Amino acid sequence: MSGHPDEGARRPSVFMPWLALGVGSGLLLLLNTEWAVLPGWWMGALFLFFSRRQRPSVGFLGLLVANTVAAGVANLGVFPGSAASAFGMALGGAVVVAGVYWADRLIVGPRGSFAGTLFLPAAMTGLEFFSSLGNPFGTWGVLAYTQARVPVLVQFVSVTGLWGLTFVLVWFATVANWAFEHREAGRRVLHGVAVYAAVLVAILGFGVLRLAGAGSVGEPVQVAGITVAGELATGREAGLSRLMKGEALGDEDWRAFAEASRGVNEELLRLSEREAANGAKLLLWSEGNAVVLAGELEALVARGSALARERGVWLGMSVASFTPSVERMLRNELILVGPDGAVAWRYVKSRPVPGWEAEHSVPGSAEPAVGQAPGVGILGGAICFDGDFPAVFSNASERGLELLLLPSSDWKGISPLHTRQAVFRAVEQGFSMVRQVNQGLSVAVDGYGRVYGELDHFTAEERVLRAELPVGRVPTLYARIGDAVGVLCGLAALGWVLQASVLGLVARRRSAATEPTTQTPAAP
Repeated sequence: MSGHPDEGARRPSVFMPWLALGVGSGLLLLLNTEWAVLPGWWMGALFLFFSRRQRPSVGFLGLLVANTVAAGVANLGVFPGSAASAFGMALGGAVVVAGVYWADRLIVGPRGSFAGTLFLPAAMTGLEFFSSLGNPFGTWGVLAYTQARVPVLVQFVSVTGLWGLTFVLVWFATVANWAFEHREAGRRVLHGVAVYAAVLVAILGFGVLRLAGAGSVGEPVQVAGITVAGELATGREAGLSRLMKGEALGDEDWRAFAEASRGVNEELLRLSEREAANGAKLLLWSEGNAVVLAGELEALVARGSALARERGVWLGMSVASFTPSVERMLRNELILVGPDGAVAWRYVKSRPVPGWEAEHSVPGSAEPAVGQAPGVGILGGAICFDGDFPAVFSNASERGLELLLLPSSDWKGISPLHTRQAVFRAVEQGFSMVRQVNQGLSVAVDGYGRVYGELDHFTAEERVLRAELPVGRVPTLYARIGDAVGVLCGLAALGWVLQASVLGLVARRRSAATEPTTQTPAAP
C-alpha cells in the first residue's frame, strides 16, 4: 500500500538493519529495570530502522522472533511461574508489536512524508490503551513507564495520562528514521525535526514549570508504614508459598500456618503502638502482612480498633483472611479504623494477580474506598495490583480523594519498578499516596510524585517507613478528560488503516482496468 519506493535513497549496508534489531532486542531486556529511560527512547527507533529496510514479511518475522526471545528472557526475572508461561506471554506481545511495525511498513514505508511519522505513534498508543482495558495485567509493560525516573516527563501524565507520553516516545522513533531516510534533502529535514523538538521542549518545559511552581499540597501528616519480615515471618511465608504452589494443606498444616502468623500479627500491633507513641497519626500495614483464619478476623480487627482509639490514630489494617473449606478461600482486605475505634471502611482487593490469587480470592469491592478522615483528609484505599489500572481511580478522584493508601506485596523481580509505576496514579489524579510494600520499595509521595519517604525492603534492617506527608489534591486535566488521548490515538490509527486499505483497493482495480487486453488471433 505504500507509494514511496526506495529508489534514489542512499541505503545502508545489509548488515546494519540486523545489527539494529539485535541492539534493540538488547535494550528491550532493560525495560523492566532501573536503566529503562534510554531504552524507552531508542528501542523503537532501532526496530523501525530494521523493519523499514526489509520486505514486510521478513520484517514481521524478524521482529516477532527477536521480541519473543528478548521479552521472554526479561519475563523470567519478573513473573513467577514456568519458562513456558514467560515465553508464552512474550510471544503474545511480540505478535502485536510486530504487527504494528508491519502495518507501518505497508502504509508509510521507507521515504514516507513527515505526516507519516504520526501513524506508528498513534497506532502504538491506541493499541496500548485498548489492550490495557481487557488485559488481566492492566497497564503493565506500557512504554511510558520507562520514564519513571524522569520527574519532568512524568508530569505530562497529569494532562494526557500514560498515553501522551507513549506517543512522544514512539514519535521520536519515527522522526529519527524519517530524518535519516531523507538525509539527502539537507536543511529541508530540519523543519520536521524542529517540529518534534518544539513539542518535546514544550513538554519538558511544562514539567519543569509545574515542579518549580509546586508548593505544599496540604497540611503535613506524620505517617508510618509497617511491614514485619525476617525470621519472625518465616513460618507465615512458608505457608503462603505452599498455598501459591497449589499444595493442599491438611488441618494440622492450617493450624501451624495460623500459629506462625500470630507472631507476625502481634509484632504489627506492637510496632503500630510504638509508631503511634512516637507521633504518627496514620499507620498502614503492607498487603496481607497480617494473616488469620476467617474465624479470627474480627478479633484482630477489635484489637486494632482498641489501639486506634487509645492512641487517637488512623490505622490501615491490611489483612489476608483464609477460609480453608472453600475454593475461594482468600479475602485480601484493607480495613481502616479511626480514632474513635470504629471501622471507617473496608475494601477488598478488586484486581487479584492472575494465577493462584485470582483463582482463590473472593470477589473484590466495586471501587476504591473513600471517606473523610478528620485530622488527615479525604482518605481512600486500594491494594497493590489495583494500582496498575488507572481507570480504577477515576471515580475516587471525583469523590475528592486526597490520600490513597496502597498496601502492597511485591517480589525482587518487580522491585522497584512496580512502585515507580504506582506513582503515576498519584500524578495522574493529583492525590498523595502511601505505598507500604512487603518485599519491595515503599514510598510516600504527593500529587506531583515528589518523594517524602522511601524504604527498600531488601536493604533496611527494620521495615518501617516514616514520613511527614502533605495531604491534599493537585488539579489535573487528566482527572477531567480521562483516557481521551488514548481513545483518539486508537481511532486515528484505525481510520488511517481503513483509508490506506480503501486507496490500495481502488488503485488495484484501476490498474486491472487499464491493463491491455490480449486478443487471440482468429483461426485461418
